[in-house]
Amino acid sequence: MKKHLVIFLVIMVGMIGLSSLAMASTLDDIKARGTIIIGTDATYPPMEYHDEAGNMIGFDIDLGNAIAELLGVKAEFIDTAWDGIFPALDSKKFDIIMSSTSITEERLKSKDMSDPYYQTSQAIAIRKDDDSIKGPEDLVGKVVAVQIGTTGDFAVSEIEGIKEIKRFDTTDKAYMEVMNKRADAVVNDYSEVSFRMTLLPDMKVAATFKEGEDIYGVTMRKGETELLAAINEAIAKLKESGKYQEIHDKWFTVPGN
Repeated sequence: MKKHLVIFLVIMVGMIGLSSLAMASTLDDIKARGTIIIGTDATYPPMEYHDEAGNMIGFDIDLGNAIAELLGVKAEFIDTAWDGIFPALDSKKFDIIMSSTSITEERLKSKDMSDPYYQTSQAIAIRKDDDSIKGPEDLVGKVVAVQIGTTGDFAVSEIEGIKEIKRFDTTDKAYMEVMNKRADAVVNDYSEVSFRMTLLPDMKVAATFKEGEDIYGVTMRKGETELLAAINEAIAKLKESGKYQEIHDKWFTVPGN
């Protein structure tokens, strides 16, 4: 009888141990490994992109590093194509996404997102020799290039009468389509468009719309309550300390950003 009792107690202790391991949160895992793994689509200057040496740089990269520091860990960024970034998060290839990800009702159905850390609008970019587009209403009858699955894509999908929406896996290809006169306009976040215009002298911003409606948040799997609270706390501290503003001013030099 005592032997059976001992065996029972050993089994119970083992089960409790396994249960506690199963209940370890993502935040616990991050702190145990000393690294927070961040997914980003590094094709989106000035938020996240590669410099000439191939290093990932940008506003989100600096902010992600600052958040990691407050969590007491290092940040590791994994460059991931936008059309696969959410499935990669779900399959636990990284802990969070920081990739100019807009907070939307649809995304909040399946993901948790942090408090807002950046706010922008939609912008229309066209060739400098084109004066036919002055606002979103002028996109009617036009060919518009967008990055697939972005808020720019969603915004133009709401406009009735657009001749064609050409969807690409990167914004680079969308701009190329306009410069080669196979599309009339690119629609994307103003944060990206305004910076891109400093690199594309033959293009210009024709207009902005949906003013201030595009709000970015850090994305994580649904139910990550401890991680969500820790990241919200880190964002708040960065804003209070002035570090957030320092990072902002480093990357956004164009008026209106």
